Amino acid sequence: MPTQSFDDMFDEAMQDPEMAELINGYMAQMTVGIQLANARDEVGMSMDALSQQSGVAKSTIINIEHGEASPTIFTLTRLAAAMGKTFQTAFV
Repeated sequence: MPTQSFDDMFDEAMQDPEMAELINGYMAQMTVGIQLANARDEVGMSMDALSQQSGVAKSTIINIEHGEASPTIFTLTRLAAAMGKTFQTAFV
């Protein structure tokens, strides 16, 4: 039996609407987490400081940055404000 490349398996999985929805959701969570971590690093703020300034639990910040949480827009807005930034969304 020939082996299948990751790209081929991914393309096949994305053909299933339910699987595609799940994958796209996880990718969005990871993207938000990476963006939060980058913004926090950009302003030189620790997770502890961000937690104190925003009122969002440090454990929540960790979960968001690790792509393990699906934060509300309200939470992301609070985090952005604590860093002196604004939170924006986009449908592309």
